[in-house]
Amino acid sequence: MRPDTYEGQPFPVPDKRRPPSPAVRVAPAKRKWTGTLPDKFIATLVELVSAEALRTTVEALAAFHTRHTFSPQLGEAATRIAEQFTAAGYTDVARRTWSHAGHSADNVVCTKPATGNGGPVIIVCAHYDSRMEDLDNATARAPGADDNGSGVAAVLEIARLLAPVALSATLRFVAFSGEEQGLWGSTAYAAELHGAVADGYRVINLDMVGRPPEDGSVTVERDVGNAVPSNDAASQALGAVMAQAAASYTALPVKLGPIYASDYMPFEAHSDVTVGAYEGEGNPHYHRTSDKPATLDYGYLAAVTKTILATLLAEALDVVDEARSAVDLYIRDSQADTGSQPSGAPNGASPDLWVRNRDIRDGDDPELGHQTPVNGIPNYLYVRLHNRGTAALGSGFAQVRTYRGDLSEGATWPTRFQPIGTLVIDQALPAGGSIRVGPFEWTPRSVDHERLLAIASAPSDHSVPDVYTGELDTDILVRFDNNVGRRDVAPQPAGPEG
Repeated sequence: MRPDTYEGQPFPVPDKRRPPSPAVRVAPAKRKWTGTLPDKFIATLVELVSAEALRTTVEALAAFHTRHTFSPQLGEAATRIAEQFTAAGYTDVARRTWSHAGHSADNVVCTKPATGNGGPVIIVCAHYDSRMEDLDNATARAPGADDNGSGVAAVLEIARLLAPVALSATLRFVAFSGEEQGLWGSTAYAAELHGAVADGYRVINLDMVGRPPEDGSVTVERDVGNAVPSNDAASQALGAVMAQAAASYTALPVKLGPIYASDYMPFEAHSDVTVGAYEGEGNPHYHRTSDKPATLDYGYLAAVTKTILATLLAEALDVVDEARSAVDLYIRDSQADTGSQPSGAPNGASPDLWVRNRDIRDGDDPELGHQTPVNGIPNYLYVRLHNRGTAALGSGFAQVRTYRGDLSEGATWPTRFQPIGTLVIDQALPAGGSIRVGPFEWTPRSVDHERLLAIASAPSDHSVPDVYTGELDTDILVRFDNNVGRRDVAPQPAGPEG
C-alpha cells in the first residue's frame, strides 16, 4: 500500500456529516476519588483548563480571513500556532513542509520528550486549515472556528498545561494543514514517520470539538475495521480510557463511534493505534462563513479538552502509583473532612492549621486554638496531620512544609508564596491517628490578608507540589490535594506593649 493511499485509493475529501455508523451512548462508571497519586494529580491538573484561553485561541485563528490550504494566510496561521508552542516553553517546535499535486504547506510539530523509554510516541493532533462549501474557493471568508479552530485550541491548551509535567512517553503535538483537501498534511507526516523508523504510534485526533449536540455528549471515536483490522483492539482499549476520563473528570455524556474522515486515517493505514474526540454531526455552520467563534460553547470545549488531558495523564504520567499505599496523609479542610473526597469548596479556615501568639516554650498551650496573628513579632504556626491509611508511618518518614503568601499580591502557588519552615515528624503516625506538628515560627509583616499553606509529604504519599513545578491556583490545589491545608489570616498591629 502506498503511504498516500487508503485501501488503494487516495484519501477522499473528508465529510464529517456522514459517519459510516451511528455513535452509541455508553455510561462508564464514575471514579471514586482516592486522594493519592496519580488520581489527585490528574484531578488537579484538569481543573486548570481555561475556557478563556481556548476562546482566545479560537478567536485568533478565526480572525484570519481564511485558512484555506491554498491561501497565503495559512502560513501566517502556522506561525501563530508555532509561537504559542514556543511561548508555552517548548524548544523543539518545527514546521514540516509537505507537497501534493503541485501545492505545498506546513504542518506544525511540537515535541515533548519522555523522561524515559515509556513506549510508543503519542501524537495529539488537529488540523488548522479551513474551507467554505466550495472546496476550491481559497479567497472566501472561512473563519473555521469549530472546524477546526476548536481542535487546535484544545491541542495548544493541553500542550501548555503539560509543559512542566514529567511523562513516560514522548508526545508530539501536531497541527496539520491540507486536511480539507483530502488529509494531505497528515498523510505526508505519517509517511515521513514510518519511512524513518518502524515504530508504531498512538494518535489522538481532535476535529470539531466546540459545539455540543443536543444531548451535550462527546463522541469517542475508535478504529472499527478500516485498512488494518489488527489495530482495532488497541484502539478500542485507548478509547475506553478516554471514555472513562470523560466520565471521571467531566460531566460530559459519552458516545462511542467510529473513526472516519479526518487526520487519524493515514496513521491507521500504517497500523498505528488511532482514536478521536468529536462533537458529533449536526453543526449547521459546517463549511460556512457562519462558523464563527460566537457559535461555540467554550465550557463544552473545555470539558473535551479536560477529557484528552486526563487521558494523556492516565497513559503517560511519570509518577509513582500510590493507589495501593497503606499510608494516606491528609490535612482537613473542615471539621467534616475525612480526606476521602475533594472539598466541596475551597476552605480558608482549616481546623488543622492554627496560630498562637506565644511559644510553647514560654508556657503556651497550643491546644487552646487559633489566635489572630500579630504583625512585627514572632508567631507560632501549628499543623495537625492525619493518617487515614491502614498502616502506621514510622518516625522520620514524613515532613510538613509551611508557607505564607500576601493575598494582596495574588494567591498562585508557588510564585506568590515564601517558605516559613520545614519539620520532619519525629514520631510514628498510627493508622487512623493524628499528630500535631510545630511550632513553625514566623513574623508577619503584612498590610493585608495572608494565606498560610501546609504541605505534608511521605515517600508513599506525595503531594501534588512534589511532582508538579507549574503554577496552581491554591483554591484548586487545596480542594483536590488532601495533603495540603490552608488558613487565611489577617495579622493585626501589635499592642502598646508588643
